[in-house]
Amino acid sequence: MTLRRQAFVLMAAMAAMAAGTATAHAAGCPADAGGDTVCVPAADTTAGGLDRAPRADDDVRRGYAAGDLWQAGGQAWRAVSVADGAARWARVPARLPGDAFGGHTVFAGGPVRLVSGYVGPALDIGTTVAGRTVTTTLAIGGDGRLDTAALRRALSARDRGSFATVLRVYDQSGHGNHITATPGRHVVHIGEIRIAGHETLSWGEDNGPGGFVLPDGVKVASDGFFFGTTGTYASANSGNAAVPVPVLLGQAGSGREFKAFMGSYSLDGFVHVADPRSPDQRTGLVVTSSPAAFGVAAGPGGYVLQSGNARATLPGALPGGTLAGGYIGYNADGGPWFAQGRNTGQWTGIVIAGHAPTPDEAQAFAVAGAVADDAMPQLRDVLVTIGDSRTEGFVVPDGRNWPYLMQRFARYRSYNLAVSGATTRHMLGMLPAAEAVARGGARRLAVVFGGYNDHLPGNHIPTDETVRNLATITGRLKQAGYTVALIEEAQTTGAPRAAIHDAIARGILAPDITLDPFAPGLPLANVLDTTRWNPDTTHPNQAGHEIMAEFVWAKIRNVMQ
Repeated sequence: MTLRRQAFVLMAAMAAMAAGTATAHAAGCPADAGGDTVCVPAADTTAGGLDRAPRADDDVRRGYAAGDLWQAGGQAWRAVSVADGAARWARVPARLPGDAFGGHTVFAGGPVRLVSGYVGPALDIGTTVAGRTVTTTLAIGGDGRLDTAALRRALSARDRGSFATVLRVYDQSGHGNHITATPGRHVVHIGEIRIAGHETLSWGEDNGPGGFVLPDGVKVASDGFFFGTTGTYASANSGNAAVPVPVLLGQAGSGREFKAFMGSYSLDGFVHVADPRSPDQRTGLVVTSSPAAFGVAAGPGGYVLQSGNARATLPGALPGGTLAGGYIGYNADGGPWFAQGRNTGQWTGIVIAGHAPTPDEAQAFAVAGAVADDAMPQLRDVLVTIGDSRTEGFVVPDGRNWPYLMQRFARYRSYNLAVSGATTRHMLGMLPAAEAVARGGARRLAVVFGGYNDHLPGNHIPTDETVRNLATITGRLKQAGYTVALIEEAQTTGAPRAAIHDAIARGILAPDITLDPFAPGLPLANVLDTTRWNPDTTHPNQAGHEIMAEFVWAKIRNVMQ
């Protein structure tokens, strides 16, 4: 274990003891996962009583709609009717994600079996041993499981401080459309995050920009395809406009490509798409950070997107033609100036289909993802975080920001709308997304943390406006039904800590819960402490995010449980 990771584990233990938390952690990492692996989600018993079969009173009054999915104990149901007091839920069979589209699946790959009966290579990974790269092929065996023993051997032999990077993801569909890591940007890790016991392909800011190149053999019609992922997204927003994308189909800059991205220029937190009609079209979907299948289906009449039980459509006739090749990941076409890998994903699987899927096929993919990753689309408690880089996870590897880490403690729908560089003006722009995910929610909690960036050169936002913006954010979130927790500013030089503290004392800022993890005597008080803070004295490091997760959860758990 590296000194950095030793500090991470030690500080986590200290924080837990200091906070006196007695929380329900994730269902538990398997014995072979290793001491540094983060495992989500939390135990099913922390799902607010929803770890059961659906009933007649799981109806429209409780926020459910016809077509919604429910998963518990590896079984899935679909809402046929949600009539008041007389809801009807029908059992639906669970297939594998790559089977959902039959022979139309043109790529299915990841660290889990995605296609029935598949036995063979899943991933090529690279580790650094004595300064040299060693390539190991991880296979899926006859039992349908990844050879994690080979992965653990590779991880234990690597040089201190290095990661296992994914060099190739093999196509399980039989088409031979294997995807390979971007040359010189082998940044996707494995062995750091597990979801429901499955290894993931994990991105993160500290990983840097990069992803996988799709071969030209991946050909889909512009008006008929499906792209989907299983697993999680550690953030639901992004900066630098339309550059970071989960997927680009076609050739960047050709004028005939499709992209899905989040946040766009406005940092609004909604999923956006680009196609030959327009470089930026906002949908009404916000991607959850909880385990959920995400999919975008293109048909002649437009797009249908889904994340868990949230759905959105973008109507309008799509142009014909073919999209060949593409890119999966981040910084597909951003150029060398774009240095951070935002929009972090932790994926157990990637599936691409080459036709416009039927509603039944799209549902089959969502069901498969829910069962495979123990996702619970029926969850109704909502936790939203709004803020800047200290919440999004600046220079944190593999998406291990503090909102993501809190998912080890309880089951709820988590949305991280924070973006590096965001000012309180940008945070105002995140409110529509927060308001959208609140609809139909049960317990709703919003955690707000920001203001430091307002004073930086290029922004020059005065402190009184910072306070006004935070007051507006707090008020609108309350109107949307949220209990609002406001994190006071850190001790970083230039942070408006005194002004925010004074505004709270005078009632100008009126959150329901005030959190101050940076108060004197607490583990994060000293921004010069490099065991918990980055040398810039502004951003918590990995150990700091662990402390933040423990501290915040200890203060808000009574709202969410």
